Amino acid sequence: MREVDAAHRLLSLARTIDPERAQGALAELGGKPERALAVLLSTAFPPLTPGASHQVDALTRFSREGLRVERRRRDLLRDARRLTEKSKDPDTYLRALRRFVWAERARVALRELLPIELGGAPIEATARELSSLADVALELALDEARARIGERFGEPRRSDGKLSTLCAFGMGKLGGLELNAGSDVDLLFVYDSDDGDEQSELPLHDYWSRVVRRAVSSIDTPSEDGLIWRVDLRLRPEGSGGPLANSVAATERYYETWGRLWERAALLRARPMAGDLELGRLVAREIFTPFVYRHAVEPTLAQGIFELVERSRRELSSDPERDLKLGRGGIREAEFFVQTLQLIWGGREPTLRVAGTRAALSRLESRGLVSDREARIIGEGYTFLRRIEHRVQWMSGVQTHLLPASNDDLARLGRTLGHDDERPLLAELARIRGAVAELFTAITPGARRRSESSRFDSVLAALSNPTAAAAEAERAFGSGEVAEHLLALARRPDGLLGEVTRDRFPNLGRDLLEELAASPDPEQASRTMRAFFARFPAPGPYVTALAEGERALARFVTVLASSSFVGEALVARPELADVVLFGEGKVSDPRAAVASELDAQPSAPAPSDDDDPAEDRFVAALRLTKRRVMVEVAVADLAGSIGTREATRLLSELADEVLRQVVNLVCAGDTRGLSVIALGKLGGRELGYGSDLDVIFVFDPSTAPSYQEAFGFFTRRAQRILRVLSEPSFAGPGYELDTRLRPSGSQGMLVTSLGAFARYHGVDTAEAREYASSATSSGAAWERQALLRARLCAGDRELGARVLAIAHEAAYHGGAPPVEELTRMRQRMQLELARERPGHYDLKVGKGGLLDIEFCVQWLQMQHGDDLSVRTTDTGEALEALHAGGYLNRRLFDLLRDGYRFLRRLEQRIHVLTGQSSSQIDAHSPRLGQLARRMGLQDEPGSSASEQLLARYEAVTANVRAAYLEALGASGE
Repeated sequence: MREVDAAHRLLSLARTIDPERAQGALAELGGKPERALAVLLSTAFPPLTPGASHQVDALTRFSREGLRVERRRRDLLRDARRLTEKSKDPDTYLRALRRFVWAERARVALRELLPIELGGAPIEATARELSSLADVALELALDEARARIGERFGEPRRSDGKLSTLCAFGMGKLGGLELNAGSDVDLLFVYDSDDGDEQSELPLHDYWSRVVRRAVSSIDTPSEDGLIWRVDLRLRPEGSGGPLANSVAATERYYETWGRLWERAALLRARPMAGDLELGRLVAREIFTPFVYRHAVEPTLAQGIFELVERSRRELSSDPERDLKLGRGGIREAEFFVQTLQLIWGGREPTLRVAGTRAALSRLESRGLVSDREARIIGEGYTFLRRIEHRVQWMSGVQTHLLPASNDDLARLGRTLGHDDERPLLAELARIRGAVAELFTAITPGARRRSESSRFDSVLAALSNPTAAAAEAERAFGSGEVAEHLLALARRPDGLLGEVTRDRFPNLGRDLLEELAASPDPEQASRTMRAFFARFPAPGPYVTALAEGERALARFVTVLASSSFVGEALVARPELADVVLFGEGKVSDPRAAVASELDAQPSAPAPSDDDDPAEDRFVAALRLTKRRVMVEVAVADLAGSIGTREATRLLSELADEVLRQVVNLVCAGDTRGLSVIALGKLGGRELGYGSDLDVIFVFDPSTAPSYQEAFGFFTRRAQRILRVLSEPSFAGPGYELDTRLRPSGSQGMLVTSLGAFARYHGVDTAEAREYASSATSSGAAWERQALLRARLCAGDRELGARVLAIAHEAAYHGGAPPVEELTRMRQRMQLELARERPGHYDLKVGKGGLLDIEFCVQWLQMQHGDDLSVRTTDTGEALEALHAGGYLNRRLFDLLRDGYRFLRRLEQRIHVLTGQSSSQIDAHSPRLGQLARRMGLQDEPGSSASEQLLARYEAVTANVRAAYLEALGASGE
């Protein structure tokens, strides 16, 4: 968007919020387009009105650079250190830090206010940014304090001569990366040991107490530039009367002896955030975790938490009706709903041990501990309440959780959130608080007891009469399809809803219908469950597991409703249900999993092309392991216990290991002379759930039994490798291999000799000179571009190293192709493959899609390939290296990095949800809402999760396309 158009929209938004104040700010700031951000900030959030030149300059810079990317801790720390490193005294150091913090706070405030297309961001992103900013502020304050105390008293040494260290823990919202706009930062400090060097002037306890006191004073003391952050140390051992810092041993003694329930709840969100982070991780693992999480399930703990909330409401809230935090159905109840369940179940379910409220809620849902309905209500309520809380704090400039008292201020608050006045805001607030309060009250033991009647009792009572049951089920679920599947589950007496099962497990039928109704997709869940139980001649063991296992039924229904991919896998191999029921969200090491399954086979297969039962068992073992590990990855991905990058790495490691095992089988353990080179996503270790494996086969003819027969010898081996990897098997599908990236593409030979490979790509080697063929390089840029991701994944390692040396020579030493050639090819792919139209997008080959990022990165790698640091097959690592090398400025790097993360995550989520290897997004799909929620979005007043996802997608792809063109210096649409 052009600068003038953007400025016009910013000023229009300011006038919508408060026309009189906007006009005054515009006049005061000179009416220049580059001051539009300053006008908007002054209008919406008066306490942030820029009064100093450095503040106006910061906003002008943001206007020029844009606000679209989330700034992470590393980026903030680098910039803050750059600004402070030249300071010669504490005053100038802290002044620079205060100015940096003001500018970043203003940037975050604007991101909360703006629409997505102008750089707006969801509250989860801005809360993360505020938390990272607080981390950085304390890190620099500790740096300064250590330096000053060290100048006076020397270095802190332990008795063993090593330097003593200290770690700061963020607590509360800071610990959960959910910091408020007006929050204090809750801190706790732990140092390693009291056993100090006897020659030191100060005992270690006194030393670190001085450091903490100075650092806290630095960021908590007001000045003409404001204060950096208010600090609260009352969550430390012994509260406000305790030491400022404690040694590891003293910390452990305190919690073992005196720790109380509220301290367990507080430490649940403790996060090492500054200082010696390795020490912090040790303390968290060895002291905090066993204190917070008990192996025994403690249902009565909920009553204690409930009483804590009631007490804080009585003692701390001056006006509960207006209190967004402590009032009924407020933020505290949403947080404690999640934290109570974490404390109850976290000892038995390690995946629940995360600090953030939204992350924990996702994992509680995946483990069947809350329903999809409960997760939606709490998640949407928490997000909505936090948005209002932030707006109130930005607008007032004080640490308050109270709604404004005047109607004028309420109306202005409503307008900052997109309403005409305060009335729709207050109506939505009342609805959400009521729903949150109802769920929070329901976690107490008395309220959790089963009601004597259920809306589904009539369905269960009618199951013996198909016509009546169908009518009752359709009335209860609003779906004839669900009714049909329920009747099928009731048809067998020992089936999941059969008469014998209901007699044996009286509560199972009601529980099943309740869970289905609360799931994200009852039709999909019931359909998959019907197909699953149809596989068993005697379903008793799984019926018992669902009836008697703790939360097993809820977990099972949630996963089946959330993922067609996992559901289809369980129907094909019912034994994989163990992953969902008993897997605890863990992912096996792919190499170990493959080795374990192969070791269980009675004998190794012979290297023969004939039918061989041993080979069939070998293939089955690989397929079983492949499917199991992929299901484990998908379940962990759904739960949020692994990220997209970890998921793609695990899937790539699995494919590598399967390839390695198959090559070893075909070559009878002697892989000399044949290398399998990975390209594409496999080469970049970025494999998705449904990705093909892009490979090429390169051989060394001198290693064949006969030089003259080398081509035929290695062709037969390659063909058998392809057959074993992809042939049908009762144990499940294999991998689809794509060898079209070989020399001459699909018209070329399946295997290529080392000399032919070098000659084809125009690389002068001894093997190439000896090669008599007239084939030479096609000269196509895309072929050299493809070699950037070349990686040995199986076969002869020595030969593989020689192949990669040739690939690197061809890819990097030839320089980048003309920009016009690259962009012409990219545009052709967009037009011929994506076929986008309004409401239909392709996140891979569409405009601003993944290929924009990959092509941009690969062109820059080829352009700057003389710098060995940019030679990596991993797109994310290549982006980092190009930025570090100065070949990609920070703004473009941020846009491409964030775009890549978003699009890859979206791609993975689509496959897990639908079970299809699709890169298509349909704005009218009935499953778009589910996809949006799996991307962490929630319905908000005036904006559904689906609408937010589409807006986010359009903004990301527009940014990516603009960054792609700018980085390449290309013109284009």
